[in-house]
Amino acid sequence: MEEVIACIEPRVSEAMNAHLCAPYTRGKVEQALHQMHPHKAPGPDGMNAFFFQRFWHIVGDDVTAAVLAILEGHPIPLGLNHTFVSLIPKKPKLTVMGDFRPISLCNVVYKLLTKVITNHLKVILNSIVSDSQSAFTLGRLITDNILTAFEIFHAMNIDTSVKGHMAIKLDMIRLTIVWNGPFSQGP
Repeated sequence: MEEVIACIEPRVSEAMNAHLCAPYTRGKVEQALHQMHPHKAPGPDGMNAFFFQRFWHIVGDDVTAAVLAILEGHPIPLGLNHTFVSLIPKKPKLTVMGDFRPISLCNVVYKLLTKVITNHLKVILNSIVSDSQSAFTLGRLITDNILTAFEIFHAMNIDTSVKGHMAIKLDMIRLTIVWNGPFSQGP
């Protein structure tokens, strides 16, 4: 295993690693809160971000202490990551479950925690995410993967000169392997 790992070129530089290892700060927590939309639907806590933004001078110290404690490795308090799942209609006439779109409604402090982490990672993300990755990257669409897969399968169906085709999708990496022979034969 060490030989394989030694052949992999690291994508995270020393400077990036230093940034990632830097401690989270009170300012980063407050910055993340003010980046949140104030009137999104509340989660199980019944609050929206507006409450925390408006009364930050009262609740800010406690919320910041809780978020920083979790980021420093303390356990997440029970119930903080509880989520409501709500079904939103996609169209006016609803006949099957597919006519609904599920959304997750999280507690504001949990959203704040994830926003702080996201902001921390965002600084280096473009440097370590492959150009071919399309999910979870600003300006790229997850549907690009669907289009690529469709094109691969279309090409495989048209090319009948090869005895067998196989497509494998591993961790968002598209890989096409072409083989000649039945599945029962070993390598």
